[in-house]
Amino acid sequence: MIKQALIAATAVLAMTAAATAYAGSCSDDQESTAGMLAASVAKTAVSKVMAVTGKQMVNIENCDFHGGAYNVDFKYNFLAADGLYWVEASAKFNGDGSGATIKVTGKSPNMAAAEAKSGVKLASN
Repeated sequence: MIKQALIAATAVLAMTAAATAYAGSCSDDQESTAGMLAASVAKTAVSKVMAVTGKQMVNIENCDFHGGAYNVDFKYNFLAADGLYWVEASAKFNGDGSGATIKVTGKSPNMAAAEAKSGVKLASN
């Protein structure tokens, strides 16, 4: 009975380790690259509503890398002509930034107002 429990526990640990390796949490270098690519993807998205005219900053919440592609949850802060804006988003993109999809999960009140004014809704599906 104990032997079977030890075998089962070893199997569970092996599957957990394999799942963790499969998820591919980003290394520090990958996270840095993912942040730069996420900023580019987010800038492209928000540029449909307003021009990004100043500094940009990305805070990575979650970063996974697998099969040459990133899956990133982040907050994108940026300056536009009339102030600071932000969006929270999830994005998937290849290691070179191509094939990007983005889902906006939150936004600053002034970003929501800018969306309403422009008549363009950022992807939030």
